[in-house]
Amino acid sequence: MGLDSVEILVRVEEYFGISIPDREAEKILTVQDFADCVFTKVTINPTEKCKSQMLFYKLRTYFTDKQGLNKWQIRPDSKIRDLLTGDLKTTWTEIEKDLKLHLPTLSDLDINPTKEKEIKILGVKVWTRKSPVTIGTIGDLVDWTLAKNYDKLIDPKALFDKGDVEKVIIGIISDSMAIPVDEIKLEHKITYDLGVD
Repeated sequence: MGLDSVEILVRVEEYFGISIPDREAEKILTVQDFADCVFTKVTINPTEKCKSQMLFYKLRTYFTDKQGLNKWQIRPDSKIRDLLTGDLKTTWTEIEKDLKLHLPTLSDLDINPTKEKEIKILGVKVWTRKSPVTIGTIGDLVDWTLAKNYDKLIDPKALFDKGDVEKVIIGIISDSMAIPVDEIKLEHKITYDLGVD
């Protein structure tokens, strides 16, 4: 394990108040492996309220009250871009203020979808722009927002389900490695896909 991996492991252990032995830590290859390992060491309380459901209802209220949409238009599988009206940056900031939470950072392609995804110099690709957040669904936005605000929304002593653990793991990796939460998937290999040493 490299220094970045150790830092993430320590932050996870401290957040959940658990200890992961070295022999178990060495078997963690993916984000899902990490969440599975932590899940075996924490207490789940299904009588707690589901954070995903609560945040979904807050978002739905925003879209009905501020965007004038019918609540039946707002489902977990609704595309974010299909629900937004007006200036995207302004609306995104309004949602953050209304929810008092941080949302995933918009990409250049969210603001201007006509931009080229790849940056090329002399015909050689040197960089790929971050994928647009707004092509995701409301369900994705709920998950990303929970991960981005895990320390405010997910109490490690009042976990509802395994999804809470997964969102905290993604949030801690995002904080530690400066990787946007919307670019971290459970199936990602921590070393190879996310570049954590």
